[in-house]
Amino acid sequence: MNETPMRVYAEIDLDAVRDNVRALRARAPRAALMAVVKANAYGHGALQCARAAQEAGAAWLGTATPEEALELRAAGIQGRIMCWLWTPGGPWREAVEADIDVSVSGMWALDEVRAAARAAGRTARIQLKADTGLGRNGCQPADWAALVGAAVAAQAEGTVQVTGVWSHFACADEPGHPSIRLQLDAFRDMLAYAEKEGVDPEVRHIANSPATLTLPESHFDLVRTGLAVYGVSPAPELGTPAELGLRPAMTLRASLA
Repeated sequence: MNETPMRVYAEIDLDAVRDNVRALRARAPRAALMAVVKANAYGHGALQCARAAQEAGAAWLGTATPEEALELRAAGIQGRIMCWLWTPGGPWREAVEADIDVSVSGMWALDEVRAAARAAGRTARIQLKADTGLGRNGCQPADWAALVGAAVAAQAEGTVQVTGVWSHFACADEPGHPSIRLQLDAFRDMLAYAEKEGVDPEVRHIANSPATLTLPESHFDLVRTGLAVYGVSPAPELGTPAELGLRPAMTLRASLA
């Protein structure tokens, strides 16, 4: 029995994903690249796009939730994966056992990941997120000293390894917005404090897609590219995909009557 043809479908060009990753890596030649595949790779297919991005040289994959990261691992995806949106009681132990880098934004999260590491009998890889002005996830500057101190102590006891310090821009898609400079300065200050206290991060990162394309001083060790991986311009002010050297990966096709 023949299947009924689909009236409308999204056609995904994985070659475009690979080309976009290569183009973005060229924009940040001194930094590694994280391809963000959250929300089913923005509707493009997380597993397929994760593989394509890795084939094109993405050193990291990023997801919002631990469930997304664990699905990639279950499907056989190797390499570094980071996830950042946690709630109390989340699958911390499963993430630790799957070698996923987890973001820690507060003492409650550090306590839960330490307990998970002890239960799993292995060291958890954590990345400390500094809230430099976005106001979504991340540790507030007033709480940063306490979190850094506790993370350094947890690292000394062997339950965690701090692999990264990171943050996220609020308005990098608005070139010249005054918050960009303020956030970059705040990130440098919070990073310097963490390093002074004994944190030696493998990666430092704040650049999202628009910052990767327009703000080289924000690249640090790693850039996190989401929309741009799929050939979407982060903002009209930055240019069209073609002007940015990107190629849209999704084409919507439909039968017309």
